[in-house]
Amino acid sequence: MPWWSWILIWVALVACTLVGLLLGGIYLFRKGMAVMRGAAEDLERVTARPPAAQTADDAGPAVVVRVPGSAVFADPERLREEYERGREQRRLARRDRRVARRRERGQMQSLSDLGLN
Repeated sequence: MPWWSWILIWVALVACTLVGLLLGGIYLFRKGMAVMRGAAEDLERVTARPPAAQTADDAGPAVVVRVPGSAVFADPERLREEYERGREQRRLARRDRRVARRRERGQMQSLSDLGLN
């Protein structure tokens, strides 16, 4: 084997190593950026403060959005009343969506949905 073949072999080995390191670095950089983007979104979601109250246009009273953990020191009776009121509002909203969906599809309405039962 001539002496210059060893130089070609070593140049090829070093070039392949550098290409492998470059591709590995690009891969790790892209994965790291994806992780940082996800962490930033999670951090933004966690640190974002909910609005004190959200109101719907003529849909009823304001809905209070609570900070997690605030119920620990709240009055249980008041929380129970809010829960019951919210449950009733959700039930009525489901009924309204069901009535609208059936009207839209031309289906028969339930008497209990229309309040005739």
